[in-house]
This record gives sequence, structure tokens and C-alpha cells, in this order.
Amino acid sequence: MKRYIYLLLVTCLFGCSDWLNVQPSDRVAEESAFSTIAGFKQALNGVYVDLNATELYGQTLTCEMLEILAQRYNINQENKEWSAFMTYDFAGSYISNRVEKIWEKAYNLIANTNLIIKNCDERREVLPDDYYQMIKGEALALRGFLHFDLFRLFGPVYGVDSTLESIPYYKEFALDVQPTLIGTEFMKNVIVDLRAAKDLLSTDPIITNGVAGDPSDKFKSKRNLRLNYYAVQGLLSRAYMYIGELDSALVYAQNVIDVHERIFPWVTRNEAVAGTEPDRVFSSEVLFASQNRNVGGLYNSFFNGESLKISSLLGIRNDVAKYRFDNAEESDIRVLSFMKNKATVSGVDYRLFNKFESAVGDSIYSQMMPLVRVSELYLMVSEIYYEQGQKSKGAPYFNALRENRGLSGVSTSSYPSYLLDEWWREFIGEGQLFYYYKRTMAEEMHSATNAYNETSVKLSNYVLPIPDGETKYN
Repeated sequence: MKRYIYLLLVTCLFGCSDWLNVQPSDRVAEESAFSTIAGFKQALNGVYVDLNATELYGQTLTCEMLEILAQRYNINQENKEWSAFMTYDFAGSYISNRVEKIWEKAYNLIANTNLIIKNCDERREVLPDDYYQMIKGEALALRGFLHFDLFRLFGPVYGVDSTLESIPYYKEFALDVQPTLIGTEFMKNVIVDLRAAKDLLSTDPIITNGVAGDPSDKFKSKRNLRLNYYAVQGLLSRAYMYIGELDSALVYAQNVIDVHERIFPWVTRNEAVAGTEPDRVFSSEVLFASQNRNVGGLYNSFFNGESLKISSLLGIRNDVAKYRFDNAEESDIRVLSFMKNKATVSGVDYRLFNKFESAVGDSIYSQMMPLVRVSELYLMVSEIYYEQGQKSKGAPYFNALRENRGLSGVSTSSYPSYLLDEWWREFIGEGQLFYYYKRTMAEEMHSATNAYNETSVKLSNYVLPIPDGETKYN
């Protein structure tokens, strides 16, 4: 960590992404950068922009590495690097390098959020109350969000090892290395940050105006492309669910579900499959997404079965997809919207996953990489009620999702057995399936190579190795 934060301070903070066009990064430069509202906006926007880095949600932690770890794709043996992820062989130099880049980039952005938070308070006179609350609230939310995903990657399996030492939690912009925390203490910090963010965002214009926000102020508009008041509550539900505090997870999930028909309504069948510009990411349901102008590039690099060689294709076998979607090819809008097409590559039939294929028009949803969506909350609420022995309360939430995907509901007694299947179907290309398996301590995953088989997994496979250089400092 020491070398990464030092690198950030001297080369990246005010230069590497052109976030802040100011003089060299000494104290004078920092004061200059945060001397205006525009400077704060640039700094915060820069963190959002860099969420789209290849090392983070622009590839690795959404549609590529995390999905491979979750046994999503039928990886060809010719691709040794992807095959190593598929078999959890973390010892090689390729994976070590990939993992190190995740760690470096995430903590780099955390350092930036800490600088923003510090200056929000030190330069309080620069910011009117509404900007202070929004900028500091979003920065705290980003800090909690990034730390939480680092913990879900590098931290122990919480259900069995919550008191093991994990990774550091950085709450200040400093060169000093912070001590590693045990899992319970680490997650307390995540929740403290997210709850503080929620309180600061209590006047978020999304509450009254929906995702459009404040149309008179660009910085306050398009609120589902920022960590807004409801997205933070979605993250709180996710975090509480992760540590097994089901009552708290239920409260925050229900807070969002109570307003979602007004603010985050279910996508309609027509919107999802219509014409030349279908809404394949179901954008109306997204609580928070990064705006990634390169999603079309992801499709062409990994999912275009018409042009890619088998060694370069991240493909879902057609027989696997058909089985996992329960042969609902003519009714499930997920199949009809982003898994409709097929191709045969090297003698194997694939479903072409085209959720991120560029749309013909210039719609905002053609640039969205979903990171938190309302359907996750429905699934978690149904799971919570099941775990609490109240299946009759959980089934309506589960069936609401199914019915809005074009499927019939299932009986109260049988819906828990469908939970994993809906997690598999709902978050293709979004990286959440691996975290679900880890949270539930699954020792088997649905196989990517055979529709009727499962892949055995060790709990240790869920813990990415902390980069070697970090263990020297912590």
C-alpha cells in the first residue's frame, strides 16, 4: 500500500486522468484544486470516471474475471490465463499481476475519496450546504463501496472466518500504512461509511424528482449514475446481508423497494426487446451504474461470437444457457433481450451474450455498467424471509421478479430451491454471482461446461491472494 499511495500523491492525483488541471501535487496545488466548487466536482467526477478502469468495473470486476471465477463461461483450454482463473490456480505470474492491479487501482481511488472528504471539512467555506452534503456523502459512499468489494475479493469467507485478519481500511489520506483489520471490524467501517453517506444524502434530488435529479444542475442530474440516496441503502442492505445481520438488511432493502415503482420501475418487455435500440441493461431498474463509453468495446473484445476465435471468446454454452433458463426461451425477457442470438464456434454451440453490444442510437443505457440493481434487493428479501422461516412472506418478492421477467410464479414451498437459478440468470456479466456463492459458502457452482453438472469449489478459492508487496508492509 505504501508504494501505491505514494505514487498517487506524486504522479496521479492531479494528473493521470486529467481530473484536476493544476500545478504539481504539493500542498499549494491541493489548496488550489479545492479552492472552488468546480475543483471539488472535478475530483469527485474523476473517481467515478476511473471506476471504469479495466482493473475495476470496466472489465475485471464485472463481465470478465469475476464471471470466470463464478464458472460462467466455457473457457477454451488454449487460453491459459483464463483457464487459471477457472481452476483457481492463483500462483502464476499472470494472475498475480492482475490481482495486484485490482488492489492498486482500488486503493488509489480510495485515497482520492479520502482527499475529497478531508477537503470538504477543511475547506467548508467553499461549499454551500447542498454541495457539501452531496459531495461528501458520495465520497463516503464510494469509499465504503470500494472497500467492501476489496473485502469481498481479498477478505475471508465471512461465515466461517469473520475474526481473521483481512485487509486495511483507509479513512485518511496519508502515506502511512494502516494495520489490517479482522473481518468484523472491517465491515463495521464499511457500514459506518455507508450510513454516514445515507444521512448526508437525505436531501438528494432523486427523492423528489427520481433519477433525473435536478435538471437545472448537471452535477445533480442522472442520479443513477452516481451513488445516490437509494443506491447507498441498497449497498447497506448488501453489506448487512453479507455479515448475516438479516433484520438490518431487510430494513434497507425494503426502504428502496417501497419507492422503486416510482423511481426504479421494472423494465417493460417492449423496452427490453424493442426494435433497434433495446434496453438490454434494464436501465430503469438500476440503482447505480458507472457510465462506461467503452461497453461496446467489451462486447467486441470478449462476446462477439461472429468474429472472435474460440480462445478469445467468453461464451456461455447453448445447452447450459437453455437448461439454466429452464427452456423459457420464448418468455424470459433476459433471453430475448441479451441472450437471443446463437453461434457455433469450433464446433460448440454458444449463446451470444450481447448485453453490452453498442446500440444504434446514443441512449444513456447503452453506456451503463450496472453495479447495484433493484432485483438484487428482491432476491435478498426473499432469501431473508426464507432464512427466518417465513417463506410465505418471501415468495411474493421472489415471484415479483420472475413475473417481471416473463415467467410464472412458483409455489411458496418451492421458491427457495430456485434462488440460485435466479442469481445465475439475473446478473450475467455483472460480477455478482461470485459474491453470492462466497456469501452463501457454496461448495458447488453450476458448471460452465455441462448443463447437468456442478463444479466443486473449496472455500479457499473465494479468497484472492493479497499482493506480495502488501504483506511486507502489513
